[in-house]
Amino acid sequence: MKRKKYATKIKKIKLIISRLRTLFFPPVCPLCEEVLRGTETRICDLCRTKITYLTEPVCLRCGKEIDDTEKEYCDDCKNKPKSYIKGFPAMRYREPVRRSIVNFKYHNKKSYAKSFAYEIIKAHGKDIMKVSPEVLIPVPVHKSKLEKRGYNQAEVLARSIGAYLDIPVEGTVLKRTINTTPQKLLDNEERQKNLERAFITDKKQLQYKKVMLVDDIYTTGSTIEACTKALRAAGVKEVYYTSICIGKD
Repeated sequence: MKRKKYATKIKKIKLIISRLRTLFFPPVCPLCEEVLRGTETRICDLCRTKITYLTEPVCLRCGKEIDDTEKEYCDDCKNKPKSYIKGFPAMRYREPVRRSIVNFKYHNKKSYAKSFAYEIIKAHGKDIMKVSPEVLIPVPVHKSKLEKRGYNQAEVLARSIGAYLDIPVEGTVLKRTINTTPQKLLDNEERQKNLERAFITDKKQLQYKKVMLVDDIYTTGSTIEACTKALRAAGVKEVYYTSICIGKD
């Protein structure tokens, strides 16, 4: 009985703290940084009209939009078969989301993770639950970048998604051992070579058979592919991914 009363008391205290935090630090739109109105959810109504959401038809592998309804896969996935099973990106990588992700990634806007997670779940929550991954694994950053930024944006995002969907997050089973050149500075062939042997797994910790990778942006898919190969080599049978955005090309 005492334990139950104690738990109830803690719950009330947390609720009070949450309300005070909202009062003194009201939630803002991650795209324009204006304070949200009571009727707005995570992103203000004006910015929401500027977002380019993904629409059918999409590639059955990576989730990228395709122009031909007769095609099942985009040219990239058709010409370069992927090791993961399926991807669930939520939006196109365009403004104003592009700028917001830069702030989320490099300027300590970790609070944006909840808004981005909400958009992913709104778009693919049912799909993710249908896949039923045992765990969410954020795409890791090299320790030098982690020390510089103070956080891995993919892990912050994964933990927000996990909290929404009640899926555990493992942020240490996959590691980046090589501080690679930023992918955006390379062409497709260079990106693949850049990521060779960049990721390793902790096989003692990795006891899962079905996992979902989480990242902020999917461009050519080289990073997700390299992570997938490392996980598959460690015994994972099924790998999926989700991301905030995906590039058109």
